[in-house]
Amino acid sequence: MIEFNEELLDRVRPQIERLPKAARAEIVKNDVEMLESQLQRYRRRLDFWYGRQWQLEGFQIDHDQRTVSFMDRTIMLTKREFQLFELLVSRSPSFIPPNRLLIEAWHDGHLPQETLRTYIARLRNKLASLGSTAEIRNQPRRGYAMVFSEKATAARD
Repeated sequence: MIEFNEELLDRVRPQIERLPKAARAEIVKNDVEMLESQLQRYRRRLDFWYGRQWQLEGFQIDHDQRTVSFMDRTIMLTKREFQLFELLVSRSPSFIPPNRLLIEAWHDGHLPQETLRTYIARLRNKLASLGSTAEIRNQPRRGYAMVFSEKATAARD
């Protein structure tokens, strides 16, 4: 639902701008605000459940210190690494296209995708150093996703 609402809003916004001012105000008031509100509710619910999953898996995330702990190990992330990590965690296990990651994580659609790949590689290495059950996966044309590895989870059980 989140992805559907996001795509719908992305498609509708340019069309709304072409409408007369009165019609635009009416659509924004009645339809767009309702969709945005619904989208926020979905995200809050999803954030709660994924946060709970992270706790159950044994992860601790300290937003102030930008650290991630798993069992007895802790990694420190740079500001950009942490922003990327937070976005991937908040949307886990959904795949996010690279362009959307650049915009939503760093509010910069002008950075080259090579920069994103560099940060993904750094984040993968740091997560691996934790011995964690989480990993960043990539699927062509779909993007990146933070997922829990079935192998690691099964090995713990």
